[in-house]
This record gives sequence, C-alpha cells and structure tokens, in this order.
Amino acid sequence: MFCQRCGTELRETDLDSRPRLKCPACGYVQYQNPVPGVGVLIEHEGRLVLIRRGHPPHQGQWTLPSGFIEADESVEHAAVREAREETGLNIALDELFGVYSFPEGPPRSGLIIFYRAHPTNPADLRAGDDASEAAFFSATELPVIAFRTHREVLARWLLERQEPGAAAAGAQHQPDVTVRPAEPRDHYRIVELMSHMPAQTRMSDIARARATARLRDSSALEVFVAESAEYQAASQWTAIIGFVAVSLLEGLNETRAWLDAMVVEPEYRRRGVGGALFDIGTRRARERGASQLLLDFTRASPSAQEFYRSIGFDGSEVSRIRLR
Repeated sequence: MFCQRCGTELRETDLDSRPRLKCPACGYVQYQNPVPGVGVLIEHEGRLVLIRRGHPPHQGQWTLPSGFIEADESVEHAAVREAREETGLNIALDELFGVYSFPEGPPRSGLIIFYRAHPTNPADLRAGDDASEAAFFSATELPVIAFRTHREVLARWLLERQEPGAAAAGAQHQPDVTVRPAEPRDHYRIVELMSHMPAQTRMSDIARARATARLRDSSALEVFVAESAEYQAASQWTAIIGFVAVSLLEGLNETRAWLDAMVVEPEYRRRGVGGALFDIGTRRARERGASQLLLDFTRASPSAQEFYRSIGFDGSEVSRIRLR
C-alpha cells in the first residue's frame, strides 16, 4: 500500500499501542477506520422481511436488508435505498432501533445502524441487488441468521414483541452461548471435540497427548471456547460446545494467521455458534497484527466447507481472507 499524499510505500509501525501503516517520507498514517452501514427491520402484518444473500460472505443464508452508506447520502436515505434495491419495497422509516458494531468483520470492521420501517407497497416484494430471495417471516418462522449483529437485533425484536413462541424462536437462533479464551482446564474437552474433525475421528493416545502439549506450550496459538449452560445441564460435566484455534505465523514482511481448527458440537451447528467463534478468532488475529487468515480447505468436512464459503473463503486448496 502506498501513501495517499506522496506515493511512498507505507511501512508498518507501532503507534498508539497498535500496528499501523505509516509513510516514512511524510509521516502520513493510514488509519483503518470502521465503515458505516445501515439495516432495516421492515414489518408488515406482524411479519418481517428477510433476504437470502446471493454472494459471499454468507452466500445462501438469510439476513435483514442492509448495506453500506454511500459518501453522499444520509443514514436515512441509505436505509430507504437499500430496502428498495434488495427487496423492491418502498419503505417509510418508523424509528431508530439501535446501533451495533462488528469490529471482527467480515471482511471489514464497521458499525451498523438499524431502523424499523413499514412498506408502502408490500405486494411488490421481490429479490434484487445481491439478494437471491426475499420473503416475509413471522416470529416463529425465522431461519438461521448469518451475521452476529443481525442475530442480536432480531433477538431484541423478538423480546420486545413478547409474542407466544417468540422466546423459543429466539433461543433456537440465539442460544445462550458465551465465548472466552481457553484455559488449561479446558484442554481435555478441546481435544475431545477434535474427534469431530474428519482427519481426527480416530485419534490415538499419542495424537491426543501431542495436541494437549501444543495447547499447553504454543505461544503462537490463540484458542477460544464457546460455552452453553444448557449443554452443561444436559451433560452434567462441561459447558463447552465448541472451540476455535488460530495460529499466528510471523514473517519478514507481514504476520499471517492460520485457522487451525474450529469445531462445534453437532446439535449446536447452524445456530450461530460457529459464527461467534469465527468472529472472535479473526478479531484476535487482527489485534495481533495478522494481515490475512488462511485455511486448509481440503481438511474440512463438506458442511464445514459450505460454512467457510459462506463467510468469504474462496474454496481453493489454501483459501484466505484479508483481515486488514
């Protein structure tokens, strides 16, 4: 990347306790600021409009109509425009619903401003722009939602409606899950979860011991676990339902990160747990200065490959996502 002022190649330097790109000639600093976006909860006769994404990230999954704000428009204008482009609906904004942030990406970090609205031409609902499908859903019909911020705003929408079945629908798509850094006491459970990986279905005692040693000794490994009180009550011993492991590789010119492993208990898949783990794994890799996240696509199961494609990996043997 080159300086916008003088054209000199930017160099990475520590500034304000963060790695930043700075021009060695004129001192210009290239700040990586979040991008602003807007989303809309379009309500009609008790139902909500969702779109199925036609392109990565999360291709084929459902989200609220949303998009980035253009430089020459207001937030309100962007909300109306995105609704019209993605759903064919002309909307009237009712209220500002909330502001959420996604520092983890993908692929860029940002913040998103949500509005509640209603359509003036509900019969004209159709998929447009980058949507492959658009439909109305009741509170109890909501499909799995792709983006964390969209899941959070829908959980609030369900809670405020207080309809019969809304709490159950919210639980289905927003399980009571917390994500935290792994601790030594978690190593046994992490290694146990590794048996769900295609290459580790029959782990030997030696392989288990090696994996435990790497978890204990590697300073380049960042590991986070997802916990569910519901699962702990059922299992009577552990709350851990998944984990993500990211390895940091220091190079001469840049730091790269490998998505070393990510596993979720089968019964908790397609409920947002993998997305939450991926979000925090990529966030931590970015905090440690990684410019790319790489993945050995061939080692993933077909369902995992589908998930990885949906969040932006291209499906090549060694796939990658840019983090900065």
